[in-house]
Amino acid sequence: MDTAMGTTTAPREALAVAGGVVLDWSYALWRQVASVAQGRVTTTTVHPPQGVPGGASVTGSSSLTARDDVVLIPGIYEPAGFMDPLRRRLQEWGHRVVVLPELGYNRRSIPETADVAAARLRELGVKDAVVIAHSKGGLVGKLLMTAYTQDALVARMLAIGTPFEGARYSRYAPTRPLRSFYPGHPVLGSLAKNLKVNANIVSVGARVDPLVGRSTQLEGGRNIVLPVTGHFRILASPELMTVVDDFLHDEVGGSGEQAG
Repeated sequence: MDTAMGTTTAPREALAVAGGVVLDWSYALWRQVASVAQGRVTTTTVHPPQGVPGGASVTGSSSLTARDDVVLIPGIYEPAGFMDPLRRRLQEWGHRVVVLPELGYNRRSIPETADVAAARLRELGVKDAVVIAHSKGGLVGKLLMTAYTQDALVARMLAIGTPFEGARYSRYAPTRPLRSFYPGHPVLGSLAKNLKVNANIVSVGARVDPLVGRSTQLEGGRNIVLPVTGHFRILASPELMTVVDDFLHDEVGGSGEQAG
């Protein structure tokens, strides 16, 4: 009986994962189209808070104020508006949200992307910001935390689906920007050696991520795995919203590992 149940469960799980992957790519396509339609590709935008500091979901005291900035850094081939659903939620929670359309579709190398982001944040007078980043954006965010310490641009980061350990199959990718995520790439190696800021980073991964797998693990950071299938759709998951809310009301990222 156990064997029969096992053989029945496995195909169902495979179908569920396959369906989740299809939904994941559908979500990515929707966000790409919506970003273009809303003009979030080339327009520089700084979004003011729309809710009370800390948001209605906060219980008890909070250290957040309306002056706290949240900087969104999307992943590769993702325009600034790709993370708009999250941006709107953050505004409702009382944050000024900075997006970086100057990054275009985020096809530059990680160091070049960090240079562009740092220059814009300096222009805006951003200091000790909280970064919420997706995929490649988390690598850019960590570089901002390590190579621009004199500017004090970023204090903490929540990285979502970021391949801190590299993506195994990226060396076979069809484009040069995608091939830069393979394990052992000099930039990833340099970032991995810098452990000091990892305690201020929370790395969130999906239980099933068809693009980066479990390479979101970050030594010395807090690692969270959510019961989600997909590299993109995780951005809209209720589970992630809970993690974001908790992260924004915790002054330190903390360390350790947690499975969702």
